[in-house]
Amino acid sequence: MPSAASRKAAQIYRALRKDIVFARLKPGEAMPEIALARQYAASQGTIREALMRLQEDGLVRRDGYRGTAVSRISADEARELLDLRLKLELAGCRNSAPKADTDLPAVLSTITTEMEAAAIADEHYEVIELDHDFHLALFRAADLPVLEPVLSRCILHMHRLAFISGPRSRPLIVSARRHWEIVEALKTGDAEILRTAVRRHIETVWEGELESRLARAASVAAR
Repeated sequence: MPSAASRKAAQIYRALRKDIVFARLKPGEAMPEIALARQYAASQGTIREALMRLQEDGLVRRDGYRGTAVSRISADEARELLDLRLKLELAGCRNSAPKADTDLPAVLSTITTEMEAAAIADEHYEVIELDHDFHLALFRAADLPVLEPVLSRCILHMHRLAFISGPRSRPLIVSARRHWEIVEALKTGDAEILRTAVRRHIETVWEGELESRLARAASVAAR
C-alpha cells in the first residue's frame, strides 16, 4: 500500500497535470517547490515527487538551480507529435483488429459510454482522461508495450495543445460520440477498416484548422 506521502504526491500530481492541460499554468510559468508546498500543505519532498512525474510526462522541465517550469511546445514539435501519434495508432491497428472476438470491443464501448455521460455532465477533464484511456486500451491490445508510454505522451500533449490554442467549436458530446465509429470498425475484425476509422478520427481532431491552431498554440507557448 502506498505511503501517505506517496498518496499526497499522486493527488498533487493529478491536480497540477489538470492545471497544465487546461493551460491554467502557462507554458514557461515557474513552479517553485516552496510555493507549491505552501499551496498544497505538503513537504518539498512530496512536491518534488509530483514534479518528477510531471517531468516524465514532458509537462514540466526541471533545470537544476533554475528550478521547474511548465514546458513549452513549438509548432514543429506539435506537428511531430500528431504525426507520431498517427503512425503509432495505425501500426497498432494491425494487431488490434484481430482482437474483435475478445472483450476489447466491450471495454471500448464501456469507456465510450462513460465518455458520453461525462460530456453531458460537462466534465471536460473527465472526457479527456477517458479519451486517453480509450486510445491506450486499443493500442494495448496490439501488444507493443515499449511504445505505449510514447503514445500516452502524444495524446496528453495534443489535448494540452487544444486548450493552449483556444476554444474548440465542436460540442463535447460530439467529440465523445465519435469514438463509436472506431468501436464499430474494430468489430469487423478488418485491420484496414479499423485503420481508416482511426485515421479519420485523429486527423479531424483539430477540426480542419491544424496549421492555424498549431501556430496559435506555438505563439502562446513561446511567450
